[in-house]
Amino acid sequence: MALNLGYSLRELKGLNILDISGDLTAATSDAFKTVVYNLTERDSLLINAGRINFTTYGGLNALLEVSYYAKDRGNRIIIVSADDDFMEQVEYIEAYRHLSFASSEDEGYNKIDLYT
Repeated sequence: MALNLGYSLRELKGLNILDISGDLTAATSDAFKTVVYNLTERDSLLINAGRINFTTYGGLNALLEVSYYAKDRGNRIIIVSADDDFMEQVEYIEAYRHLSFASSEDEGYNKIDLYT
């Protein structure tokens, strides 16, 4: 199993969108957190999770950590396009109330606009 995570950054109406692909695991979580910490230092962020292949508890924990980090700075992270397997894992560890989700980038943009 490959343990890598790819990133690309783009913009929607002035809001950063981080497209991630690959495996979000304990092995890739430190690099993921570094990227997201840098992006959420001053702004909110949409994370497009539609191309995540595999997630472990360590990866979900990294998402929780970066979400709290952003909130502490008055920003938000919205996870967009998460598949059913990902959402089942979130529900299993009862992290749903700690993370914010949207089904589309436009919905995520509107949530960021409401929360900040």
